[in-house]
Amino acid sequence: MDLGSYLAQAAMRHHQVGIWDCCIFPADWVVANGYPDPMADWRGTYASEAAADTRGGIEEAFLTGMERAGLSLAAEPLSGDVGLIEVAGQHAGAIWTGRRWAFVAPRGLAVASVAPEYVIGIWRVVYG
Repeated sequence: MDLGSYLAQAAMRHHQVGIWDCCIFPADWVVANGYPDPMADWRGTYASEAAADTRGGIEEAFLTGMERAGLSLAAEPLSGDVGLIEVAGQHAGAIWTGRRWAFVAPRGLAVASVAPEYVIGIWRVVYG
């Protein structure tokens, strides 16, 4: 699947914690590109942000999940890479569009420019 189509489909969905949120959005992109599900251990196991935090939080989910999926860390993002970013004091899983980070916010799909110091991790997704 190409990134533009994936983002267009994502824009039609509504935020649901544990089902379609900032963890599942990039994980589904990873799966769509032939990798194992990086959020397999977390998917569907939490129904609130507080419940997700009791499982180690989003940072632990990304560090562990992306490694298990076989994604390598990258220093700089390329279009389609997955990242863990900080936006307005909150961590969010995101996809680099080539210009901005796309992520699922409570109101739906959002995009933002994020200063490098607010990018916690970047994982390379080979797609195409």
